[in-house]
Amino acid sequence: MEIQNYFLVFDYFQGELNLPNDKDVYFFVSHAHGDHFSNKIFDYMDKVKKYIISSDVILGEKMLSNSKVVIVEPNTDVTVDKMKIKTYTSTDAGVAFMINIFEKNIFFAGDLNDWYWEMEDSDEVRDEMHKRFVNEVNKFRDIDIDIAYFLVDPRQQGQYDLGGRQILDLRPRFFLPIHFWEDYNITTKFKEKYQSSFKDTEIFDIKEKNQILKFEI
Repeated sequence: MEIQNYFLVFDYFQGELNLPNDKDVYFFVSHAHGDHFSNKIFDYMDKVKKYIISSDVILGEKMLSNSKVVIVEPNTDVTVDKMKIKTYTSTDAGVAFMINIFEKNIFFAGDLNDWYWEMEDSDEVRDEMHKRFVNEVNKFRDIDIDIAYFLVDPRQQGQYDLGGRQILDLRPRFFLPIHFWEDYNITTKFKEKYQSSFKDTEIFDIKEKNQILKFEI
């Protein structure tokens, strides 16, 4: 994500990555899962100002002592250059991020979601998951979110939109789907289901890899 002279990279783990030479580059890592983190991010060390990394990611002593690496725990506040960063506890692993930069609020969920596994979870487990999710969302319910990066996960089948629907209730200006496992149709399905009901939020759907979305916040 590019905003003024900042270039933010969230949970990179694969694919082509072209970093600009004329921007300040920051990597965010929400947790250690292989679809959210790769040691490849350190190949770009020369171009990166800072790495903001969840504490559950296991790093060697050399990397932990590197001045470019900022380790964050859940439910903490940290200032990194011009960014004021709040973290929240994921309902799966690691953290979610709320980043205030240039008077804009950017939310990146990581794996914070109202997870629902139809064939696996009991009613009690589902109820507890929902309570945990709502508890975290309540922590930032009063923040005016400009951009929300949130999960639209087809593995949840008929409940693919369970968490996303609740995030839309916060009325972010823009909703960008993540974690859709290259099922681009599910992002279009989400947009078509909710856009007319949430006219204050522009919901994006994703058509292809490396798609560029341009909008003003």
